[in-house]
Amino acid sequence: MPSPESPFSAGTDELRARLRNEFGVKWTRYEEDVIPMWIADMDFGTAEPVTEALHGAVDRFGLGYSRQSLYDGVLDAFVHRYRTRFHVELDPGLGLLATDVVQSVYIAIMSMTAPGDGVVVQPPIYPPFIGAIQDTQRSVLYNRLLETPSGFQFDFDDLERMLADPSTRMLLLCNPHNPTGRVMTAAELDAVAEMAARHHVVVVADEIHADIVYGERPHLPFASAAARFGTDHITLTSASKSFNLAGLRCAVAHFSSSALRAGYETFPFHMRGAVSNLGMVGTIAAWEHGEEWFTRTLAQLDANRQAIADFARTSGIGYRMPEGTYLAWLDFSGLTDSPDVTEALVAKARVGLSDGPAFGPGGDGHARLNFATTSANLAEALGRIADALPHL
Repeated sequence: MPSPESPFSAGTDELRARLRNEFGVKWTRYEEDVIPMWIADMDFGTAEPVTEALHGAVDRFGLGYSRQSLYDGVLDAFVHRYRTRFHVELDPGLGLLATDVVQSVYIAIMSMTAPGDGVVVQPPIYPPFIGAIQDTQRSVLYNRLLETPSGFQFDFDDLERMLADPSTRMLLLCNPHNPTGRVMTAAELDAVAEMAARHHVVVVADEIHADIVYGERPHLPFASAAARFGTDHITLTSASKSFNLAGLRCAVAHFSSSALRAGYETFPFHMRGAVSNLGMVGTIAAWEHGEEWFTRTLAQLDANRQAIADFARTSGIGYRMPEGTYLAWLDFSGLTDSPDVTEALVAKARVGLSDGPAFGPGGDGHARLNFATTSANLAEALGRIADALPHL
């Protein structure tokens, strides 16, 4: 059992007192008695080496303009992490920093496609992917994941048809997948890389959840598959999900070639926005010194996803235990006719989830639950949902 000082032991009231503050949106979006399990922040604080590094930077007057060596240090830490954790060798000279992964998705779409071009997503999918395509006047192409008895699978026939269309210029690949929690296999990634290379489609691979996998299947970077087929691709990632650093605003975009990087850089540096010193300091500290904290956190997340499986077996809610991420994709369609159950859950259970229809086709009747919280808080939320089910 965790000690009372453990970040994994707090109950709902303690979390509310700690996290309902002037900084974060997660615990302040709803009325005070609602348990928030929507936006992808953790309730565990962050790794001690990160907070120590941030305090040290402030104490040493590190809030001025940044040095190039700090920028390069983030890219070196990223390359080292991919080499040691995922066994892929990347060139730090082909990387750039961004304020977050979504910013890089927008810039990639705007710099490498034209209005009206097709951009493929695989719903149910992280809503900002859809928003980025629509906001930039491109066409959203839905290559819907197929829900089978063995889990969510690619529809490769449909994907081939879409990529073969000359107007399709890009595929946004989310792996590990948000919200379903799928971790793609080597065969799946090879198939995507081969198709994209053959049809000259750029793949933008969002790997922000790459660390958060549970042992059934390792995360395999798309860069490995792409290298076998010569696929143009961009890898996007950040320490923000694994180490709870979203507010530090630091991400990496890594390109398969200097030509692809040059295309992205048609949006000049000052237009893209500089990453702060604290964002870079925190990211380096997380990737280089945060492993002990992350290992403890991953064990808690693993216990939580299994607790949801136990709950789902008795509640009638559809749930496939995620292979990665700390996100549960819950299917309420067998319990209610409503396409969007989140309003009812707030009203009747006092629990706030992410609404399923926002994730595109396949989202009706579903909701996404962020289980990066304590065992006690998760149990309270699931108990409230169980009590509310007869009234949805």
